[in-house]
Amino acid sequence: MYYMTDEIISVRVDRATKEQMKLFNHINWSAIIRKALVEHLEKENRIDKVRVRKALNDANRMRKSGAFSEGKSSVEIIREWRNKRR
Repeated sequence: MYYMTDEIISVRVDRATKEQMKLFNHINWSAIIRKALVEHLEKENRIDKVRVRKALNDANRMRKSGAFSEGKSSVEIIREWRNKRR
């Protein structure tokens, strides 16, 4: 016997949207919403990977700049790099 491991969420829509959805009762709205959620999560994950890659590149540039060898505090280094980005 197969048991679903899916979780249940609820989505609120306004009355007009619900009435429109009723006109197309042949559409599997749950599947549409599931697909939209998965696609949005994939997009967010791609964006997050870009942010991480950028942060790593920034950290590598700071490391190569020699700023750490000048006895500066981390706060001073971060402020300096933020100012350089402006």
